[in-house]
Amino acid sequence: MDITEYAKQSQLSRKILRWMVNKEVIHNPLRQGDISNLKFLEKVWAKQEFIRGQLSKYSKARRLRLLENSAFETKWERYAYGRFCNLDKGKRLSMKQLASEIESTFGFTPGYHEIRNLYKVREKAYNKRKAISKKQHESELRN
Repeated sequence: MDITEYAKQSQLSRKILRWMVNKEVIHNPLRQGDISNLKFLEKVWAKQEFIRGQLSKYSKARRLRLLENSAFETKWERYAYGRFCNLDKGKRLSMKQLASEIESTFGFTPGYHEIRNLYKVREKAYNKRKAISKKQHESELRN
């Protein structure tokens, strides 16, 4: 059975299955042992106790970054979010410059839909920065 076929009947996404093939955890096409291992994994997948045990190995800052970045499906979106969040106060990053960086880093030219996604990513990053700035300002007023 191919991983694409398996993904249609599984709660594991095709993206996760492809990652497992790339890391040589499973094979494509799937072998009988792979299928039984994946069935086991599906039993614990997304269970709170399982996730809690995995996340406990990370620092709180790392867990928060994972939560923030979980909204972005692709590496280049997470990259863009990080670039926008890490800008110095008062600095701006143009879409043209970011698109150029993405092209050189990830090897593709962002098209219309990708640029539209970048605007959404920028909005999320700026809203986060604004909320942090507001919290810091409120904290200064209390002191």
